[in-house]
Order: sequence, then structure tokens, then C-alpha cells
Amino acid sequence: MRRAILSLLLLLPLAHADKWNVSHLHDQDDSSLYLRAIEFPSDQRGIAIGVITEKGRQNGVAMVTANGGKTWDQVKLKEEPLSLACFTDAVCWISSPKSVWRSEEGGREWKKVSDTKGILKMHFVSATQGWAAGARKSAWETRDGGKTWVLLEALKDVKATPENATFTTIAMNGAFGLIGGTSRPPRKDDSMFPDWMVPDEAAKRREWPGMMMLLETRDGGKSWTPSASSLFGTLTTLRIRPDYPGAAALLEFFHTFEAPSEVLFVDFKSGKSTSIYRNKATAITDLMLAPNGSVVVAGTDATALRTLPIPQKLRILETAITEGANSVIWTQHDVDYRATGRRVQLARKPNGQLWAVTDSGFILRLDREIKAAK
Repeated sequence: MRRAILSLLLLLPLAHADKWNVSHLHDQDDSSLYLRAIEFPSDQRGIAIGVITEKGRQNGVAMVTANGGKTWDQVKLKEEPLSLACFTDAVCWISSPKSVWRSEEGGREWKKVSDTKGILKMHFVSATQGWAAGARKSAWETRDGGKTWVLLEALKDVKATPENATFTTIAMNGAFGLIGGTSRPPRKDDSMFPDWMVPDEAAKRREWPGMMMLLETRDGGKSWTPSASSLFGTLTTLRIRPDYPGAAALLEFFHTFEAPSEVLFVDFKSGKSTSIYRNKATAITDLMLAPNGSVVVAGTDATALRTLPIPQKLRILETAITEGANSVIWTQHDVDYRATGRRVQLARKPNGQLWAVTDSGFILRLDREIKAAK
């Protein structure tokens, strides 16, 4: 009888109980921590970057772990970090409004290597070769570990005014890669004040069309081909699926629109673009793709004004994109009730575990428990 019961239990389907738990919380009355990016170049070493405000003064900071996220040490930076990229658990880079810094100590020591300004995103494929995206219609390549940055030749064929155009995201997978951004002319009714200070005026502003800019390579960055298309919203994230010819793009809408964000999935085989997530109540700020077809999106409860400086409850959801599927079903993850923010950014360890940071100082990890479904 015991063997029969055991055999039956083994045949039961497995269900996942997924929970985002707090790994680190900045809880100090006299200071606040804004985290804007996180990377885990190895299962044990991770880095999160941001800005800490203490007694009215702001300083750049890196939160560093060498034990898989069990504890985090604070490392003061000389400049405010804008982006973070790692090649190994020792070799990493950060960009600031003024320069580029490199660490060969897992984020504990940083040395300025370049005075290149305006870099908003970086991606490295070796200790020497990488690419960067930035303001004023800029995209660069480095071949000496970030010391020298050269603008890509393909930029001359991008028909956009530098003052209105910004490249914001990079995605690479083998020989294939994308650098993406948005160009949008200013509006006459733009205010000198942030939206939350003039809510009645801001509520009347509608999202207006712009142009999505893409640079595409199919030879590992040796050459880039530009393309452009009109769109509403701002392209903020691109991710390429590791095991399937497809990519996901995140569009964010910062003025009055039908929804605060939209996630598109592009099938490279068919060339079709499909909307896979769009919810009026949720503002997505990042996404992550996995080899098994999993798509994870992270954001917060939507507010009437996207720029309202009030942290909101986190929303993290997951689905699976399978070839030929006609519909997408999302499952919402359980998130620690204390975790709040206005923006959430995701990262994945080499072992597959997902992590997140918020602009209100939370570092979270996704703990998956597998149990027999009833």
C-alpha cells in the first residue's frame, strides 16, 4: 500500500510557490537609498548601484555582496553611477554623468578609466570589448576595456536631431545585437516644473508620437545597420531570448495614455510583433527573458501621474512564450509586503535565480519552492 501511495504522489504535478523576499532594506531615518541597477556576474558576487542621500547630501554608492546576497556591504563612489556592466565577478564598469570607472576587485575598488560623458547603458562581451548607449544620439564601442570609446559609424545614417534623441538600451546574444532608443521633439506646452508639482496641467498632456531608433548587428558588432519607426512611448528595455530567435521590448508612457507601459514580443522568424502585456493598473519598468521561454516583468502600481514621487506596491508577473501559442497567461508573484518603489530593475544569477532592486532601497531575491500540487 505504501508503495502504491508513493507512486501516486510521484505522478502528481509539481507547483511552484514563488516569493520575492527582502535581502537588504535601507531603513535609516536620516538617509535614503536609490538603487537603479543590479548585476550578478557569478552566483556569489553581486553589485547594486545607486545614490545615497544623507543629511541633504547625495553620494554615489555600490552595494556589494560576496556570499550570494546574504549580506551587502556599502562602498562609497566618487561620482553618481548611471549604469553598471560586468564581464566577470571581478571585472565590472560603471558610468557616471562625467566618466567611466572600472573595478577589478568585484566592485570594492573603482578606478576612473575614461572621461567619456553621457553613457546611460553599457554591455561587455569580454574584458576589453563592449558597447555603450547614451544621450545626444550616441552609441559607442570600446576595444580596450573602457579606456577609449569610439562613436559607431552607423550613427551618421540615423535621421534624428541629437538634442532630441537618446539611446537607452543594449541587448546582445552571440553575433546578434541591438542598441535601441527614442527620438522625440519637445512640446510647446512642456513645463519647467515636474508633473507632480502641476498635476492639473500635467493631466492635460497627452503622449505624443516619436521615433524608435534601432542599431542592429548580426556579426558580433563588426557592423551595425540602423532602422527607425514611429511609435508612442519611450523604448527603455530590450532583451533577446537566449534560445529562440525573438526579443522583448518595453515601452513606457510617461504622459497621459491608455496604459502606463506595454511589453512587445518580436518573433524574428515571422517578423511579427505582438503585445504580450499591457495593464492600466501596472507600470512595468523592467523585464527578463529565460531560455525556457519564461518572461518576467516587474513594476509598480500605476499612479495618475508617472512622475509622482511616492513609492508604490511592487508588481512582478511571469508567463511563458511558446512557439505558435495564441494567448499569454500571466501569473503574479508573491512579493514581500514591505517592498515598495517607483522603479524596479531585474537581474539574473548564472544559476538562474532572479534578483531585483528598487529606487527606494530594497534588494529582493526570488525564492522558488517546488511542491506537489493538490
